[in-house]
Amino acid sequence: MPRAFRVKEEILQAFPHASITLSPKTGGFFDVVVDGVVIFSKTDKIRTEVERFPEIGEITELLRQASL
Repeated sequence: MPRAFRVKEEILQAFPHASITLSPKTGGFFDVVVDGVVIFSKTDKIRTEVERFPEIGEITELLRQASL
């Protein structure tokens, strides 16, 4: 889960008042859900053509684009 912690820290740096919950799962899942909307999914290939973990800064940029 170290990469998930990295993404959490990036979000908190950009959005200090964000409430973030990490839910450990197995099988390579990594989804970012905001108010019930999936903005990134590694396994469902949302925002990506292949299964991959988000690049540094990618999630915070998606959050800014969504005006969240």
